[in-house]
Amino acid sequence: MSALGFDPKELTREKKLWDIYLSSRRIPFSKFNVVSTLFVFLLLTANAAFSAESLAETTKLVRDMAANGFSISLSTLGFLLAGFTIFATVSQPDLSLTMAAIKNHTSGLSFLKHNYFVFLRVFIYYIVFCVFSLSIVVFGHSGGLVSTIVNYIPNSNCVKLLIVKSAYVLLFTGYYFLVMQLKSFIFNIYHSVMTSLRWKAEGHDEEK
Repeated sequence: MSALGFDPKELTREKKLWDIYLSSRRIPFSKFNVVSTLFVFLLLTANAAFSAESLAETTKLVRDMAANGFSISLSTLGFLLAGFTIFATVSQPDLSLTMAAIKNHTSGLSFLKHNYFVFLRVFIYYIVFCVFSLSIVVFGHSGGLVSTIVNYIPNSNCVKLLIVKSAYVLLFTGYYFLVMQLKSFIFNIYHSVMTSLRWKAEGHDEEK
């Protein structure tokens, strides 16, 4: 334990993005995000089950939206990373080190890691959605791996319908979930900036 009030090695304890994700799971989600995403999931499931849209039309929709989802998520991720990099660069070191020494009782993490992991968790979700969309584009196209394998299965039309409907529900639920994560990301940026300004306004950066 150093004079800072914490072991500096704790700052670099996570060695991989996976380690950060595992630690970030201790941070609770917004109840609104969880409930609204579940509601959208149920609506999409009902829509998929009772829709009169043909298999060909639904398949084309899923393929098109997966391609769009890959482009949108990748572009958004680039903007988020650029913004987060600027934010992290201009953050006050004294404030960050003070936050690193104080535990957040909700997650058990330091306030520094709690705040940063909230941001990084959003990046991880965008990466996962990007990979999911890319998988549909690469393996789900006409004549692709998925359709080739399904053609060898008995009652292939029923299996195709199940796969396409499931992809439809997961894809559009993912779209909504990422919008909710973006909403939270914007608020967390605002809250972090206000915290930094309050720290300076209260004169803590002048304390020795």
